[in-house]
Formats: sequence, structure tokens, C-alpha cells
Amino acid sequence: GSQSKESRIRQKKMTFMKLQLIEKGAIDSYKIIENEFNISLPKDYKEFLAKNNGAIVHDGYFFVEDLGEFILMDTLYGVKTKSRSQDIIFKNREYIDDIPSESILIGRDLGGGWLLLIHDKENDGIWYYDHSYFFKQSSDELNTYFICETFAEFMQMLENTVLPEDE
Repeated sequence: GSQSKESRIRQKKMTFMKLQLIEKGAIDSYKIIENEFNISLPKDYKEFLAKNNGAIVHDGYFFVEDLGEFILMDTLYGVKTKSRSQDIIFKNREYIDDIPSESILIGRDLGGGWLLLIHDKENDGIWYYDHSYFFKQSSDELNTYFICETFAEFMQMLENTVLPEDE
């Protein structure tokens, strides 16, 4: 059509990702996570938890370069939420032996893959953890894939990722 690609993308973005709060955030909720799992959380993630005690993500995609896949985000966990399936403490207690130290599961995609926040000064960032080997590339040796360096960057990715149109 006559629309430039840029204006089509801009129009799409206007109705793109929405966050549905699970519960209202609390300024100190991050301390519960830090104390429970002996981890220091990055400032941008603490700020998110202060506003949102978890969120359901609608129409938010992220791209995992090493998989060459766009993945639909589902839930960002909250702290001690009413539903255990959305509770960061419950999830991490359950899977503590499966994840590296100085890391924490912070959410899941629609297919059950996890978002892993690593904050160890060496591998800092948001990672996709394909614990159920959904993607054929995943194996016991490799099932964790780098997404981006910061939580803020991840949130921007959810807001701005537009799926390629099938042409």
C-alpha cells in the first residue's frame, strides 16, 4: 500500500504490549527475594517490583537470537502472590537446584519456558531458560540463551518487538 513501513510499525506499536498487574507493587518487596535467595537484584528490576507485584503480559514478544525465535511472553512473577503459579518465591524454591547461583527465575513464556535474571557480574542479563527442551536446539548441555543485558532493555523489547509479517 501507500503506507511507509515505518508508519505501519508505528501504528502497530500503539496497540502493542500491555501489562496487566497481578497485584500492586511494594517498595521493599525485592528485599524478600534478596534475603530468601541470597542474591543482589539490579536497580531496574527492583523498580519494576516496586510498581508491579508481577504482571500478565499481553501481546509482548521477545527475540532469542541464538534460537532465531520470537517468543510470546506470558507472566512476570510477583512476590508472595495469591496464585503460586505467579509467585517468584514459590517458583524459585521449587527449582532452586536447576538454576545457577546469583540468578532467579522472574517469569515464563506462554509455552512454559522461563526467564532467568542473572546478576553475578559475569553473565549479567536476562536469559531464556528452555528447561523443558521445547526447541530442538536445546539439550542437557545447552538450554539457556542470552536475551539482553538489563531488565529495562527486556521491557523495551516486549514493548517494541513487532513480528515480521508473512509476505
